[in-house]
Amino acid sequence: MRFPLHLSVRYRLIGAEPPAWTVTESLNISSTGILFTTEGAVKPGQGIEAFVTWPVALDKRVSLKLALKGPAVRCEGNLTAMRFERYEFKTRSADAVAVNL
Repeated sequence: MRFPLHLSVRYRLIGAEPPAWTVTESLNISSTGILFTTEGAVKPGQGIEAFVTWPVALDKRVSLKLALKGPAVRCEGNLTAMRFERYEFKTRSADAVAVNL
């Protein structure tokens, strides 16, 4: 099941030179993957590292981000679907919270 969540996403392509981070937005997310916009086409199988601004705070006061790693599984124009191979929740710093990252 996919949930239509428009969340801030910061991603980079693993192994790309230079390893530039790009800020974009998700379209939907499930327990195994995420669909988000990209600046350009991404090749299926390309490794991606991403951080997603999580909409719910821990204990209603600690901002979180979802850290993801995995391959692109589908790419259509500037939309990329990524499968989660590794994920974990991390706390966001006060600076990142201020700019919503």
